[in-house]
Amino acid sequence: RGEPRKTGISRFSAEELMVCGLKSATAEGAIRELADAMVANRFVSNAGALVTAAMERESILSTAMGDGIAFPHVRGVEGGGLTIALGVSKDGIPYDDSGTKVNFIFFSVIPVAVSAFYLRLMAGLTDAFSKKANRDLLMAAKTQTELWKALTKTTRSTIQ
Repeated sequence: RGEPRKTGISRFSAEELMVCGLKSATAEGAIRELADAMVANRFVSNAGALVTAAMERESILSTAMGDGIAFPHVRGVEGGGLTIALGVSKDGIPYDDSGTKVNFIFFSVIPVAVSAFYLRLMAGLTDAFSKKANRDLLMAAKTQTELWKALTKTTRSTIQ
């Protein structure tokens, strides 16, 4: 109350959920870093369970897309809202059995009530980051604040 209404990506994420330099060299480690950021900032409560669920999902079908982007996610989470954390790896992380390297990992936690909306959100992110200029803006960010500003700028027209 008293705060301006959030719009765009800020309805689902926050500057505190931006990780400029992922330290891990594995998909599981990177997802853990993002889940830990969610827990540290009180968006979720059990990082370990989220990582396990995300990796089980990845074992069925990799969420690595083209252009060095992956969208790991956990659906059916009770309580809380749709939450997205973004991690960037300048060197790229081998993400799946085929050795696909990703530089951008958008980790999402999706409550049951918003599963259908999540698909529209992913379509907006995919559209925004199919453009090399937008990926370059994320890659150029050196701080959490710069990464957040780049994310909000690049998704302004694709996520309403």
